[in-house]
Amino acid sequence: MNKKVLVAMSGGVDSAVTALLLQKQGFEVVGVTCQIWLNDICNIESTKSCCGNDAIDDARTTASMLDIKHYVFNYRDLFKDKVIDNFCDEYLSGNTPNPCMDCNLYIRSIDLLDKALGMGFDYLATGHYVINEFNEKTKEFELKKGLDQTKDQSYFLYQLNQEKLKHLLFPLGKLTKKQVRKIAEENNIPVASKKESQDICFVPDGNYGKFIDEYKDLESEPALIFHKNGKFLGKGKPIYYYTIGQRRGLVVAYGTPVYVIKINREENKIIVGDAKDIYNYGLTASSAYYISNQNIEDGSEVYVKVRYRSKPTKAKYYNLEYGFKLIFIEPTSSVTTGQSAVLYSKIEPDRLIGGGRIIKVLEDE
Repeated sequence: MNKKVLVAMSGGVDSAVTALLLQKQGFEVVGVTCQIWLNDICNIESTKSCCGNDAIDDARTTASMLDIKHYVFNYRDLFKDKVIDNFCDEYLSGNTPNPCMDCNLYIRSIDLLDKALGMGFDYLATGHYVINEFNEKTKEFELKKGLDQTKDQSYFLYQLNQEKLKHLLFPLGKLTKKQVRKIAEENNIPVASKKESQDICFVPDGNYGKFIDEYKDLESEPALIFHKNGKFLGKGKPIYYYTIGQRRGLVVAYGTPVYVIKINREENKIIVGDAKDIYNYGLTASSAYYISNQNIEDGSEVYVKVRYRSKPTKAKYYNLEYGFKLIFIEPTSSVTTGQSAVLYSKIEPDRLIGGGRIIKVLEDE
């Protein structure tokens, strides 16, 4: 009997090719699309989003073309609770959240995987550009960066573990985006040339502050912007419009370029400084997850990414009761509470180790 796999289909080319490749490998494939669109909240054109209503139609069309079953699971309430509400609350508290991380954790890595196994499927598959391999020497699964470094999505998957990786397939890990589109075109996949969504799905225009204003129905006070030397520079937008390292949109002048270096929610203050001031000494993180069951030794060197698009930099790792501490070996900028510090092996820089949510930035020893 062929192994059964449930493929998370977003309506895009990546998940469509994922289903196609697994079908050609002999798996019994079924598609599923997570309905997370909230028409009364996400009042924008659904065609602009990877999770819009049109995405369900695209996924259904692809499934029909492949002659596979297709389900639609209602995740609207869970998405609102775990992703959108948390996104707003984090920004309002002075942090900078990553909603894609929460979506991957609560919807794909927990609920959808549990549903797949509960329905009798052997695997859940997604179109992430990552590599999941079993190491015969260590007898553990290893999660590595995708071959296409411009599309690598390992940063978003540090919350996985050995038990979950046993049931997860990522067929695109050793392919480039160009190859994926070519496969789609050669097999007449309907969404072969469909454009990718670039921003947060429920804020496609990138204006997070405006979304929070409308979602929470807020009329917040403008933030008070100060230079690190204490000079008051003026009033800006509400405090949740800002993030660490931000340079554009500050609406104040100092004479030289300034960057957001601190957000003080309690006093409604934004502190700005020079470019050198956005570099930090280290960080502490909580809610830690690890891919391997083997412990990381204190003082071990690792590579860390503090944002999805940031360059990996070297740091020393120290275990804490509630998570871990990192002391940077290389200059690391724009470390921001609410984001994730994702760890990679010093010896094998493409191998994901784990990560956690940044709760404190260390400015000096």
